[in-house]
Amino acid sequence: MWQLWGIFLVMIIVGLYADVALTKAQYAQDNHRPHVYMVIAWISIAVFFGLLVYLFLGYENTLKFFTGYVLELSLSVDNLFVFMTIFSYFHIANKAQQKALTYGMVGAMVMRMVFVFTGIALLDKFKWLMHVFGIMLITSAVGMFKSEKQRGIMSNLLTKIKTFLKIKHSEDSLAFFTKCENKWYATPLLACVTTIEIVDIIFAVDSVPAVLSVTKIPILVYSSNVFAIVGLRSLYICLTQLINKFHLLQYGIAVNLVFVGTNMIFSEVYRIPTTVNTIAIMSIFLVTLAISCLTMKQRH
Repeated sequence: MWQLWGIFLVMIIVGLYADVALTKAQYAQDNHRPHVYMVIAWISIAVFFGLLVYLFLGYENTLKFFTGYVLELSLSVDNLFVFMTIFSYFHIANKAQQKALTYGMVGAMVMRMVFVFTGIALLDKFKWLMHVFGIMLITSAVGMFKSEKQRGIMSNLLTKIKTFLKIKHSEDSLAFFTKCENKWYATPLLACVTTIEIVDIIFAVDSVPAVLSVTKIPILVYSSNVFAIVGLRSLYICLTQLINKFHLLQYGIAVNLVFVGTNMIFSEVYRIPTTVNTIAIMSIFLVTLAISCLTMKQRH
């Protein structure tokens, strides 16, 4: 297990270094090629790690890893809609968006580690929390069907952060602070990153319990989370022009959360086989994407 942790950390460190090195100068969104390469690279790395899981932990745990990865990836893609709202609200330039996403990605990796190990420790000590997590996921899924309520919550959060931070615009779009009349003020970029970090904590409340319904092995839970997160920056740039085509994605995610939450609640009565669980979650995700694309074409 420690060998697998070591390989995972090396893969993430090398991958992040390559991600930053290849996309550092590609701030303009009209040059998508480096970002497309990085999205493909991150997916390939996740698949390769899945093969390593097979060698170290066997077929059953490999299925659990890929199930968790697809589940987390669908939740992460849905986050892109929220990022667009945050960038638009604070008027963040394209050049600064990548910096905000990078800080958000690193912060998310740290926070997910805290949530994963805390969640596993709590479930080991209090078995009944599995039912609580299940109810939380179903409640969250119901909220996704009420998009107006979600927009209202997001709007309130953005307003409170803007009020709390004394914001001043800076000539340097990449700066976190700016000085005006001998006083330091937060820039819109700092407010944006702060919002992304807070939002990720909210997202973690859904994503971590969702994977814990699949497996409680720490390396599988955390790696599936991280592999879904690390490619978000490049994925965001690639999908900026296409994101509206996935307008039904949140409903597919909601169905998956209901499915996963129900599994958690009734896990002691009947546990769905891993293979069936994997096929169901992947199918819901892929069918939702397909229907989204088809209905978007019909609109046009």
